[in-house]
Amino acid sequence: MAPPRRRRVRMDNSDTRVPRSDAFAAAVGNILRELRLGRGWTRAELSTRTAGEIAGSSISSYESGYRALKLEILATLCTALDVRVDAVFTAAERRAREGAFHAPEL
Repeated sequence: MAPPRRRRVRMDNSDTRVPRSDAFAAAVGNILRELRLGRGWTRAELSTRTAGEIAGSSISSYESGYRALKLEILATLCTALDVRVDAVFTAAERRAREGAFHAPEL
């Protein structure tokens, strides 16, 4: 006897309660860049403020969305920028849903 067939469930991608991960990642990168520039810092200066844990070239990759941003890296950057991780997440989620990239509301 053949095993019972599994019923396929179609995922509805129109649900806007959860932003697409690429839009969310792009929003986080943009927020980090805006926060850094708002303080008048170069990537090298931000790198120095992370005690050299994160290279300026890596910061560029994170801001542009070219490189995946791990939570521990985000926490280090947020500490250096004197902003809370949850505030960045909240702003990024809002932007990803709206598709907007404007000055952070932190």
